[in-house]
Amino acid sequence: MRFVLALVLVLVLSPTPAYSVAPITGVAGVAEAAGIAGVIGNSPAAEYPSIVEHGPVPSSLPIGGVCEVEFDRTGALWVEQYLSSQVTRFEQATGRFTTFSTPMPLSVPGGMDVDLAGDLWLPQVTGNSLLRVDTADGSMTELPLPWANAFTLERLHLGIGLPNDLALGPDGALWFTLGGLNSIGRYDPRTGAWDRFPVPGEILGQVGALFGIIKPGPGRTVLFDLPQLNKVATLDVDTHRFTQYVMPTPLSFPVGLRTAADGTIWVAEALGMKIAHITPGTGQITEYPLLGVNGLLTSLLDGLAIGSIGNPLPMPGPIAEAGDGNIYFAVSFPAAFGLGNQIARFNPTTHQVRTWPTPSSASYPCDINVHDPTAIWFGLLTTNKIAHLPLP
Repeated sequence: MRFVLALVLVLVLSPTPAYSVAPITGVAGVAEAAGIAGVIGNSPAAEYPSIVEHGPVPSSLPIGGVCEVEFDRTGALWVEQYLSSQVTRFEQATGRFTTFSTPMPLSVPGGMDVDLAGDLWLPQVTGNSLLRVDTADGSMTELPLPWANAFTLERLHLGIGLPNDLALGPDGALWFTLGGLNSIGRYDPRTGAWDRFPVPGEILGQVGALFGIIKPGPGRTVLFDLPQLNKVATLDVDTHRFTQYVMPTPLSFPVGLRTAADGTIWVAEALGMKIAHITPGTGQITEYPLLGVNGLLTSLLDGLAIGSIGNPLPMPGPIAEAGDGNIYFAVSFPAAFGLGNQIARFNPTTHQVRTWPTPSSASYPCDINVHDPTAIWFGLLTTNKIAHLPLP
């Protein structure tokens, strides 16, 4: 299932070699950032208030699988619960939660986005379908994928497409991962047209289905990860041309990724314990190592100071640029053994990193939403809560 299967992966990585700016398969050049290791930690004076938690989110299960959060056009925050197969609306002004169950049980709803008409869309991983949610009343409509359907009986409709995440593309269509078919899918809600584009060279897409993320890309593209291949890639929505970028660190497992306002790409390398910056025009990749003894101790002590503990290793997951120009990421590798409890901020100018622990221990921050100019919002998987970090 999505984000819950522990993977047996190599955690002892090869030392990062010294790279020169030279052609590498999939990219034009690579540069290693110097002097960055060990900077993760906090300044003596807290710049922002502490993280605030809300909930728990009402769920049919003790742990509903709270992960992605997305704002609708009214400002309400929608919360994905992939284990309980539910979505929940949260109203900030009142603190009220309203939970809606998907028509199919055990559908495993995935990553969400809002279309041009204001409807919320998300894939159903096991349901081999897309789900439209009317944000006015929570009513839902299922659209079965036209590929890989395996079994249908009343409310059950199973298949092996394994759509995991969805994003609104620059063409107004919905683009989504198809790990079971080694492809990227497209659905146009205005015309009802479906398309599927096999990813060149992709193998083990089922692994990607557990971690497959897709986001709006630079220009007229969508951006997605290929963690099992140590790559990230873009797909041009007009020409359908793929461009792939190989991460410099072997087995880095790039999972989080997002396009910045300047059209560059930020990537979280979970097992590499680094974040990376890609310039699409040149293909140059710059990595910023996060692991350092001082950072580990500082992060651990900061958590203990508020009674919160978690995996102190800087294994980054979801990542995004906020309105203040800084890069925020969840310090929680997206698998069961991650169990981090921090949100981190990287300053792209000074290369300094600051972390904030969540009040809950081993909270497993899941997803980063930066659409609120006053705060960073995210889900907390193990505690079934949502939380926000206020910004100045």
